[in-house]
Amino acid sequence: MAVKNIAIGTGRRKTSVARVFVREGSGKIVVNGKDVAEYFDTEAEIRTVHQPLLVTNYENKYDILINVQGGGLKGQAAA
Repeated sequence: MAVKNIAIGTGRRKTSVARVFVREGSGKIVVNGKDVAEYFDTEAEIRTVHQPLLVTNYENKYDILINVQGGGLKGQAAA
């Protein structure tokens, strides 16, 4: 069975560009093939990535796959 994307989006911040794929799941967030906590250095960057799910109360309903490039880690988190 193929994985079905519920939504696909693009985010930008300064020179960072992120492609985001939303799928039904358990709240797992993967950035460039790594867990979000492994990819980003600071708690603030991790919180920035989690914030949209927390605000909408969907933190345990969807898995997020993010491919990001360009800029620094702070800009990538915001993208």
